[in-house]
Amino acid sequence: MRRGAPAGRVFLDSNVLVYAYSASDPPRRERARALVEISGATVSAQVLSELANVLLRKFGLERVQVRLRVAEIAERCEVLPVTASIVLEALRIGERYRLSFFDGQIVAAALAAGAETLYSEDLHDGLLIDGRLRVVSPFRPRAEQTRARYRARRA
Repeated sequence: MRRGAPAGRVFLDSNVLVYAYSASDPPRRERARALVEISGATVSAQVLSELANVLLRKFGLERVQVRLRVAEIAERCEVLPVTASIVLEALRIGERYRLSFFDGQIVAAALAAGAETLYSEDLHDGLLIDGRLRVVSPFRPRAEQTRARYRARRA
């Protein structure tokens, strides 16, 4: 059963999806799986390719297992193709925000999908791209305490 979407569309980076299949970090695995279940979650063909590569090379899975996992993500999420306009936009974004080409391409695809939130562990948490796409690390604790100011009292 798919969960309701948060406010606005979401885009998932490959580094988040990798955790959905990781045995080494159960809390992150569960968080990543919950994100995949968001209704209307979007990924790009690049994200699927990067996921397949990690599952093959780092996890050592057989190709048939990788094919099943990538197909599972493709079935649950909307998949955006990487177009020439996304590649060109990636170059602009990379220059403006000092991102690598492939990170810029993830951001460009998220913008093209109309996403308001990009879940990524690799990009700067809280970064606002073009005033309309917020990067969020799904694994960063949200309840961060701020230091209280204490003043010495006179006796």
